[in-house]
Amino acid sequence: MNDDITDEISLDRRRFLQATSASTAAAMLAGCAGSPGGDGTETTDGTPAGGNGSGDDELSVIWPGGVNNINPLGWLTIPDYDAARMMYEPLTSVDAEGQAIGHVASDWETSDDGATYTWTIQEGITWHDGEPLTAEDVAFTFRSIKEYEWPYLGSLSSVIAEPSEITVEDEYTVTTPLTQPYAALPLVLADLGLVIPKHIWSEYDNPTEVSNTEDPIGSGPFIFEEREQDQFINFSVDDEYWGEIPDYESVSIEIISSTDSQVLTMKEGSGDMLRLQPGQYVNEIESANNLEVVEGGSTYVTYIGVNTNRSPLSDAALRKAMAYAVDRDTVAELVNAGYATPGYSPVPPGLEFYHNSDTNSYAHDQEQARTILSENGYEQQGNGRVTPGGDPLELVLSIQNTGNWPRIAEVLSRQLGEVGISVEVNSMESNAHTQKVSVEQDYDLTLNTWRVWFDPDPFLSPVFEEEGTLNTSQYHNEEFDELMRQQRRATDPEQRQEYLYDAQDILTEELPWVVLYYPQLLHGMRSSAWENFNPIPRYGMQSPYGLEPGTGPMVQLDPK
Repeated sequence: MNDDITDEISLDRRRFLQATSASTAAAMLAGCAGSPGGDGTETTDGTPAGGNGSGDDELSVIWPGGVNNINPLGWLTIPDYDAARMMYEPLTSVDAEGQAIGHVASDWETSDDGATYTWTIQEGITWHDGEPLTAEDVAFTFRSIKEYEWPYLGSLSSVIAEPSEITVEDEYTVTTPLTQPYAALPLVLADLGLVIPKHIWSEYDNPTEVSNTEDPIGSGPFIFEEREQDQFINFSVDDEYWGEIPDYESVSIEIISSTDSQVLTMKEGSGDMLRLQPGQYVNEIESANNLEVVEGGSTYVTYIGVNTNRSPLSDAALRKAMAYAVDRDTVAELVNAGYATPGYSPVPPGLEFYHNSDTNSYAHDQEQARTILSENGYEQQGNGRVTPGGDPLELVLSIQNTGNWPRIAEVLSRQLGEVGISVEVNSMESNAHTQKVSVEQDYDLTLNTWRVWFDPDPFLSPVFEEEGTLNTSQYHNEEFDELMRQQRRATDPEQRQEYLYDAQDILTEELPWVVLYYPQLLHGMRSSAWENFNPIPRYGMQSPYGLEPGTGPMVQLDPK
């Protein structure tokens, strides 16, 4: 790819979402956002159905949503992806600071121009059916990412060279040329580089159509045993795993959609691990004698999404007034019990090297908000304002009716109303919200939380570039798109950081999102039965990989 060719996003956002069922699309967007939801099944007493309980030989983990797709390249939701990661291993992983380390690839080298990577594959890894994992599997994985259209791999596919150029040098060495230098690749692969077995997946005519829920074969520390739709998934520990073998025998994933029931299950002692949303339930976990709250490096960002293609929100001045009107400290404290950091950039501080802490900021200033509105023709009339065209300044905030969203919306509606911006809250079921906001794009404002990748490129690209697959704000800025192309080609880390800093400056100047805060990554752990809690960024405790090659937070847990 030369400097004049636009980065190709392989999957059109609207076509993909329209082709996806409403329930799956809702789960996908909720999964990206890390917001509560799912189709968990419960018994009449509120306890999870299908679970096996918890003991010293079993780790019981609670998930809020069911798993419908365990395709390691074509997953759709966070539960889908977490299930795939239980069995399929990434080419690279991250340490406690979120920096790239080896995993399936024990090492790698980059060519002088940064456009070719040569990977050395860890010897002694076997698939769960006994076949060895070799460079052929890694090459096949790269070729599959390039050849087919996957929900989240469009920008990664665009930088991988043609399949015929990917070369297996020997049994444990593979070379992957790129279309351009791409410094982000090792960190991107820690999220998106789950290796698939060639001897199984080469049999499929179209691997994108495979849900892989019946008998998935991976190489990770956990082996699939059984699954009941929207109730539970059970795994056994692979005693032949090449890395650190867990000191327990099995993992039971219990699907519980109700947050009340999740916390009750933990307090009663039949759950061992729960991903927590900051708020009232944190106090319940903290106050329980048998439980502990574990904090990890957060890469979450909570924001107001703005439809920049709809008047009057197409006016950046109105978006700036909104940014000043919002009291982020109050929102973070009231809604998240203090477990959040107010902020402005879409790149969260958990990505320390790439987060621009000096970008445009909008500290709470109602007078500044009122001044911007008045100077740009939004005149005060009674308790409200009118647009420059004379229409009432009335916006609709469309939200999901789950979790903390109604509470956040109530606070924001009041704060914006105090400067004359009237906001009506439209609360709806998750499926209806996805249809309205993401498919039809028939909305003014919305609320969401995004869990950002280890590297900002596969997040910023689909969300804010003009042709991005998840650009629901319908945002377009040619200078931003060019900066994104430049940072992908940059071989010098400091130069790449500068491009990404400038890109954040544009986003915070034009505000397709009004960022509110960065929620802490929290897990509830049953400390009366388990110890050795070592969370990693982005995944916290719920990852089999990270810290060092061949191990991870879930693997290192020790029964007391």
